[in-house]
Amino acid sequence: MIIIRRRERLARLAALLILIGLPAVTLGYQYGVRPALASPRVIDIQAAAPEAGGFQPDSIQVAAGETVTLRFHAVDVVHGIAIGPGLGIDLGHVDPGHVVEVTTTFPEAGAYTFYCTTWCSDAHWRMRGVIEVRDPASPDNVPAPQSDPVIEALIAEGVDIDARLTQSHNGGAPMHMATPAPEIHPSMHLGEELLDELTIPEELHDPAWRFSHTPLEAVARLAEVNPDTLESDLADAVAYLWLSGIDLGAPPPAAALYEQNCAACHGQTGGGDGPAADTTAENPTVFADPAYMFTMRGDVLYAKTRRGGMGTGMPNFGTIFTPDETLALVDYLWRLALTPGD
Repeated sequence: MIIIRRRERLARLAALLILIGLPAVTLGYQYGVRPALASPRVIDIQAAAPEAGGFQPDSIQVAAGETVTLRFHAVDVVHGIAIGPGLGIDLGHVDPGHVVEVTTTFPEAGAYTFYCTTWCSDAHWRMRGVIEVRDPASPDNVPAPQSDPVIEALIAEGVDIDARLTQSHNGGAPMHMATPAPEIHPSMHLGEELLDELTIPEELHDPAWRFSHTPLEAVARLAEVNPDTLESDLADAVAYLWLSGIDLGAPPPAAALYEQNCAACHGQTGGGDGPAADTTAENPTVFADPAYMFTMRGDVLYAKTRRGGMGTGMPNFGTIFTPDETLALVDYLWRLALTPGD
């Protein structure tokens, strides 16, 4: 009797192992061992100027965990190939008739963008394609775009991201504050020397406050508590405060991003004089102009970069840059504005 019961228990255990273990082994082989042993799938992508079709195909699908080889063929002019956000894949220039390739694995479901980093035509900004990485367990689910808390906060505040002036906190009314006179060129070095002589409100030391306010608002706040100080001196102090969180002794981390994606229109040093400046719907913003930048909020610069400039011809870069890369780029814009010639 005891032997029979023991055999029954062993039979149940064997059945349980088959029911649970076999599917686990099958899935492990399907999504683990088999992809590792198989040769990477090769996807060929033609790169032509947008007028000639742009990227073809311009949308591809891969499975999370799948290793693929992406081969980019330049068919007409020089193109630059990169994939983002956050992948660090920059294949550099590819000459007409040549091919560059990368073998990579996308570990998680999501959406990525392959794009051209070389000005190839007046419609260069259209040189983009989408990589949809889908979960093998739910291949029909399209990855949902991620929300951005900075942009959501601006919308909740009632800020018009496309307005030239920032918005106040009282229902979205525009700020009516005089910009610094053209002859005023804020100097962070003079501002550092003045700091001990001025009363600095606590909020001006807060990076979050500075991110959501304009330098001009900071000048006005300083003027309230330092009524006898020249506006030019206050502007110097604000320039120092705005750059205080940036390591100016190190190479700008976003310099390459700006060079590849912004300089063609906005100019190498932010002068709005890039080689493609005449092709845009509106004159590109002159980031090197402190009078203009003193009216801008960091969170608005961030949002305009990620979402694009409506009606200006500026594309969105939220599908190319990570949030951290965008923040670094905003720091670089302040650097262009407040450290001319640096």
